Amino acid sequence: MTALFDALYGLLGLLPPWLSLSVLSVLAGVLALVVMRYCSNQAAIGRVKDGISADMLALKLFKDDLPVVFRAQGRLILGALRMQYYMLPPMAVMMVPFILAAAQMGLRYQWRALRPDEESVLSVALRRDAPAGAFDITIEAPDGVQVDRRVRKPVKHEVDWIVRGARAGRYTLRLRCGGDSITKQLVVGDDAGRVSPRRPGPGFVDRLLYPAERPFGSGSMVQSVSIAYPPRESWFCGADWWVVWFLVLSIVAALALKPIFRVKF
Repeated sequence: MTALFDALYGLLGLLPPWLSLSVLSVLAGVLALVVMRYCSNQAAIGRVKDGISADMLALKLFKDDLPVVFRAQGRLILGALRMQYYMLPPMAVMMVPFILAAAQMGLRYQWRALRPDEESVLSVALRRDAPAGAFDITIEAPDGVQVDRRVRKPVKHEVDWIVRGARAGRYTLRLRCGGDSITKQLVVGDDAGRVSPRRPGPGFVDRLLYPAERPFGSGSMVQSVSIAYPPRESWFCGADWWVVWFLVLSIVAALALKPIFRVKF
């Protein structure tokens, strides 16, 4: 997925972040319509919608007839439950690719790269049973990157440094912990490319949310390496606004294009 989105952003990267996010949102709405069309029982959904419309009309016409009203309300509840049942197959099909895509989009819209000479914190998290010697970690920084002020935090099982880059670029930091040599990517510049705030540990959620770099194994003394990238500052992308923009625009696109794809939901 990372390679696929890197190729996709070879084109989308030419657009402003808000516009590339809008394009992806519309494409997501179209994909949802295609999945809904071919992975749901459209005929059954049509019958349920017709029944709901008939019951709504009954409530309006026979509002003074309590038995009719109660029966119509019961059928409305049953119709809503049946509608949810028919929506389960397409939702199950869409769930996995949408979660994977959202993780990739987060790398590009949630955080931004460090600006030249902007400081950040590099954190190495160790296993809870790490011996005292495991905290003696060294870093080899390439030209253009400065690393200083190491702080050991045994209580939190981590070691922190202050890092900064003098000029724009993608750098590889090399860390040595005992006999292990590990790497972490640092991105400096004002481009709209992806950043990797964490090289994840072996946990499933950690690997899902931060897929850009190879995860550590369960037997590794180092469990994660993180860089505190600042959030993007925008109403459309950054902080967590990009998720809202993506969901709202994809739903609007699906509703607007529903007649063209002849989808019922």
